[in-house]
Amino acid sequence: MTSTADVVAGTSPMSRPRRLAAPLIASAVLAVGTAYTALADPYRAGFFPSCIFLATTGHWCPGCGGLRAVHELAHGDVAAALALNPLVVLLIVPAGVLLLASWLRIAWRGGTAPHIPMWVAISIPAVLGLFWVVRNIPALEPFLAP
Repeated sequence: MTSTADVVAGTSPMSRPRRLAAPLIASAVLAVGTAYTALADPYRAGFFPSCIFLATTGHWCPGCGGLRAVHELAHGDVAAALALNPLVVLLIVPAGVLLLASWLRIAWRGGTAPHIPMWVAISIPAVLGLFWVVRNIPALEPFLAP
């Protein structure tokens, strides 16, 4: 059904399958990447690329250990994943799942994409930066280094 606004704008609303295409493709890409990470062995040297920041500076970046954490999560070992990168386990993965679920829900109901609140857009990089600094404090490295 075409609304008056669509007629005035000269557009027609997208069908549900078309609205769902982008979030479903994004979900599929992430699922394939996660499956690949679960099946491959990120502990084997040379299989996945090493961290450029760590190789250049000798310091851990916020993502160091994240690939191995996803591997451990896919195998159901939450404790090992937390030991490798607690930020990935407690923030990045849940935020990604919530964002994809929100995008699918909005697309199903007729919207196009979720709106990310400004406080989230500011706080996630701030938390990443803080974690980056804290995990490289020598006294905390035994607890936060992968």
